[in-house]
Amino acid sequence: MDEGLQYNEETFRKGLNREDTLEGQIRNIVFFYSRMKWHEFEYSLKALFPLLPSPVREHFEILKHDVSVTGVEKHFKQFMEVQSFLESDTNMVWKKRFIKTYE
Repeated sequence: MDEGLQYNEETFRKGLNREDTLEGQIRNIVFFYSRMKWHEFEYSLKALFPLLPSPVREHFEILKHDVSVTGVEKHFKQFMEVQSFLESDTNMVWKKRFIKTYE
């Protein structure tokens, strides 16, 4: 089978949607933050904005690039605010994953 056709079939069968795209970008942001790659963290956060639904996107202002301690903290705070907004004020369907705990 042609690789292009196989890719299209796989993409449509999986039902990729905005939530999947956002989850992927959020993973990138968290990865760069956890590795202290501040430039990549801030650029990844900026790249998140075009993926957001317009009411969410319009609620936030994109911060200037600043990898000082204060700048990184501002970006992290904004990231947390975007996350809270997505979880509480949108009707997006996020995948629920359950973790089984043992006593």
